[in-house]
Amino acid sequence: MLTACSTTASHPSLLDSSIESATNAALVPVRLYIADWDGNGLYQISPDGQQLMWIARKGLGPGIFVKNLQNGRVQSYKTLAYPQWAQDSRHILLMGDQAGDENVHIFQLDSHDLSAPAKDLTPFAGSTSTLQTRIKNSANLLIANNRRDPKVFDLYHYTHATGALTLLAQNPGDVARWLTNDQGQLLGRVRKQAHLWVYEKHTPEAASDWQAVFSTSYFDTVLPLEVGADNTFIWALSNRGRDKLALVKINLSNGAEDIFYSDARVDVSQAFISQKTLRPLLLTLEPDYQELKAFEPHLQKALEHLQAITPGHFRFHPTSLSQDEQWITVTIMTESGGQHVLYNAHTNVLSVLGDDTRSRIHRISALPVQKPIQFPSRDGLTLHAYLTLPNGTSGKNLPTVLYVHGGPWARDVWASGEHMPEFLANRGYAVLQVNYRGSSGYGRAFQEKAQGQFAAQMHDDLMDGIDHLVRQGITDPTKVATMGVSYGGYASLVGLTFTPERFACGISFVGPSDLAGLLENAPPYWELGLPWWNKYVGNPANPQERALMDSKSPLFKADKVSQPVLILHGANDPRVKLDQSTRMVDALRQAGKEVDFVLFSGAGHGNQKWSDNLRYYRKTEDFLARCLGGRSRGLDLFELGSWVF
Repeated sequence: MLTACSTTASHPSLLDSSIESATNAALVPVRLYIADWDGNGLYQISPDGQQLMWIARKGLGPGIFVKNLQNGRVQSYKTLAYPQWAQDSRHILLMGDQAGDENVHIFQLDSHDLSAPAKDLTPFAGSTSTLQTRIKNSANLLIANNRRDPKVFDLYHYTHATGALTLLAQNPGDVARWLTNDQGQLLGRVRKQAHLWVYEKHTPEAASDWQAVFSTSYFDTVLPLEVGADNTFIWALSNRGRDKLALVKINLSNGAEDIFYSDARVDVSQAFISQKTLRPLLLTLEPDYQELKAFEPHLQKALEHLQAITPGHFRFHPTSLSQDEQWITVTIMTESGGQHVLYNAHTNVLSVLGDDTRSRIHRISALPVQKPIQFPSRDGLTLHAYLTLPNGTSGKNLPTVLYVHGGPWARDVWASGEHMPEFLANRGYAVLQVNYRGSSGYGRAFQEKAQGQFAAQMHDDLMDGIDHLVRQGITDPTKVATMGVSYGGYASLVGLTFTPERFACGISFVGPSDLAGLLENAPPYWELGLPWWNKYVGNPANPQERALMDSKSPLFKADKVSQPVLILHGANDPRVKLDQSTRMVDALRQAGKEVDFVLFSGAGHGNQKWSDNLRYYRKTEDFLARCLGGRSRGLDLFELGSWVF
């Protein structure tokens, strides 16, 4: 009965390849992608190395588990929030909002007794908090919160002994970042003034508490990581005076930069700084597959050991490090799955803590291979992308999903852990993920080529990717769907309204349809970032620019749509407001177009609950099966009980 609604493939390329009977292309249940009964991850060793924390299923939802490594005792606590150890190695911090509204609260648990309720450290309705600093060797914290002024964040000191949250520094209205060290000292701040970021140092003993030291262009990217050991410099990722982000030391007295590591091909994507020595431990690059550069012998040994026991490429994602740097928790992704491991740097021993969900999927049906590809844009840029092909097929003339990343100032990477490309390939589709112009990771010049190019050259890059696959004989040009989340949803709506002849159907999840409305109704805490949007997209307060924004907004071209559309949205989305989708749905229906709308009543800018994601994936597979001719497994067993969660 449960498989009675399944749909077999109807596209000729899937029938010819006998994909239905291929053992390495067995249909994987939807629930395994989004509600893995045995799922586990985000392992974190406590700073003192005595306890291990991770997330896994607790009842019918997620929870955190804590194991005392000395006596083996395991406790658990049911929560959707993101967990992190406090620096006293006893308390656990939880960061979470209510149903996706992004009004994040910071809670505290006592790992000695997880039966006790969490304490809300920021019980302020209608505001959001961020964790600024976990103060070394204590449960004290620095927390930024916008309850006084929703546009900006004041800095508070939380004292665990008294439970007091005390104002440390009030935001004058233009501070985008506070600079603090691991002792909880306030050293500086970064203010937006005109088209500059001004770095000021904090000297309470002087006549004025704040003195400007240096400035950078508003459109330079400078991402502080950690304050150096003597408080005279910060480690940062910066592209000041260069095209690519490099790992640098910035002198806090004059702003001078010393480059520690750079790469001519791509930005440094991540850098990890030792809490013990306050020097770099490791950095990552993403030219196609992930590349790693270790700066400490124990990490280099770990990488060499991993390479020796792991054939092919792998993704190395460290999740925690003990204070003495003996213990490291890492998630390792490969083409055939993934594992969460604990590495002892003193003995060079890796202990497997758990399998990633992808490994369990692989045991049912071999994971499709995701490969980096390159192709030229029509104006001569080299564009990078990732292509995932379904198993059990010839790899030719396939129905294809153009899966567009959000941001747009973000990028796709190999083996990210996102399940959607693998899910789509399992259903019979080639999946193309293009890092179009404007994507991060490829340097300043590549990103700046996106100025004014919404629904223009950014869209052309996506079309050039599909054309490349058609020329290779991979894609059936009559069976292409466009799909994405956030900006990816906007890009899908652009495809259906600006080039409707290219697509058989499209899916938009929390995608904007009205650019001017998006910026006019942005969350108040976007205020200091709006000049970036104005530069790349336009300023709706300027009539001429607003008219241009309207011309690039799918909402006003709904009559151009010629194929089915699936639109999904979270009711509490604070970034892309719900009316961005409801108005688009109304416009499509008034124009007589075929549109299906799904509202997630307890979600925001993306889903947190597995029950919502189950509905998202099921809607997607049935919708694409109808318009592209791929497979659907039909009713999933977990759908019968999803209303409970």
